[in-house]
Amino acid sequence: MNVVLFNPAPRSGWQAQRRVEMPLGLLCPASPVDRLGFKVRIIDEYDNQHWKRQLLDAITEKPLCFGVTCMTGPQILHALAACRIVRQHHPDVPIVWGGIHASLQPQQTLENSCVDLIVVGEGEATFPELVQALAEGTPLERVAGLAFMKDGQYHFTGPRDFIDLDKQPSLAYHLIDINHYRRTLFGIDHISFNSSRGCTFRCSFCYDPVMHGRKWRAMQPQTVVGHLKRIIQDYGIRGFLFTDDHFFLDLNRARGILEEIIRADLNISISKLHIRADTLLKMDDEDLKLLVRANVRRLSMGVESGSNRIQELLRKDLTAEQVIAANNKIKPYPIVPVFLFMMGLPTETPEDFRQSVNLAIRLTEDNPQAVKNFNIYSPYPGTELYGLAVKLGLKEPQRLEDWASFNWRNTPAGSVWVPPQTRKLVANLDFPLMFLGKGHFVTPYKKTNPLVVALSRMYYPLACYRLKHMNARWPIESKLVKALGLFGRQD
Repeated sequence: MNVVLFNPAPRSGWQAQRRVEMPLGLLCPASPVDRLGFKVRIIDEYDNQHWKRQLLDAITEKPLCFGVTCMTGPQILHALAACRIVRQHHPDVPIVWGGIHASLQPQQTLENSCVDLIVVGEGEATFPELVQALAEGTPLERVAGLAFMKDGQYHFTGPRDFIDLDKQPSLAYHLIDINHYRRTLFGIDHISFNSSRGCTFRCSFCYDPVMHGRKWRAMQPQTVVGHLKRIIQDYGIRGFLFTDDHFFLDLNRARGILEEIIRADLNISISKLHIRADTLLKMDDEDLKLLVRANVRRLSMGVESGSNRIQELLRKDLTAEQVIAANNKIKPYPIVPVFLFMMGLPTETPEDFRQSVNLAIRLTEDNPQAVKNFNIYSPYPGTELYGLAVKLGLKEPQRLEDWASFNWRNTPAGSVWVPPQTRKLVANLDFPLMFLGKGHFVTPYKKTNPLVVALSRMYYPLACYRLKHMNARWPIESKLVKALGLFGRQD
């Protein structure tokens, strides 16, 4: 009996496979199914432009079930396209959805004819039980964490307790070609790795409080290092991008992991760790020296906005002043701080947006190592900020497909939660914002095509002019690169 799983790409066109990310959302539930002896096949559209051929090959033999995962946004349409192929060839094969969007909107997702079952929340325990139930023909009502329609009525078998991350075996990396997911940063190959889940903070824009109930669970330091050792031994990979929402939520645990890495002499590069600015301010010089000794190369910090008014709306419990202080604190150390901003937020005025741009400019000027990243706000169903967007006139999607227009690269036509003037600025300054910060049109820690470098240097003065004066008139260059699919396409 075989199980086929599908990871939809978030983009279309010839750049759909650019910057491939490891499908942890599939590997986590697939690994226990593999250990049960089922044949698991993962098809990753993100990784392979020939995914249709792979999918047709994988379903030549009728699978026990077909599973997909995706977030709110364009991935939904790509997931549905794959489901229709399976439905066409095997109308009676159960199609199972998992991931963030389906977990946030299970009932509406099940209204789509391409969805039969939904794994709500974590899949490591629910999905293997579901696969066994399908194989043995036992009632699905016995599987906790499962949603489905029966006799036209919505059924949910009840929430399942969170898994114990310390008790989870290593992921079944043999189910993918791990070489396809290597990213070269600082001259070293990296892959994604996760050591904790959830977050205790209350950010109104984030799905975490809805999905995880503000509960945080984490592997102990010895468990983390054990997993890293196996990856190094089996695949020779020594670079890691931690996808934890907040690696430093427990400072003692974070210190323990870094110290254990040093003790084990792993000789690895850690090029992504998420930290809050206020958490960094709590760290002393010894903590920062520990980061350097453990070869931590980048720290990502969610700033979201330079406007303290917007910060309060986001319930970020953070101020621009704290972000500036954190940037100055990390400046003496060989660590790249990556500051993450959002734009196009509910009620965000042009002045709020200007304050974000000005803060980003200051951060990159204060610290030559600092880089920034601006993404467009996307309303996640069930979040507090989504409720505000609805009050401001957002027409709630009535079908699964309607959620595809929400994404972090484009402002949807119906984004009424953003004042019109701000929406115009966001749409037309999105591309120039890539060039904010002297010299940062070229990412300093990875190779960039020489032609791109040359063109970027030519465009840099115009980008600076637009950002300095918040000038969004005649955005010819933005329209051109988007039309060519070079930037901003996420349909």
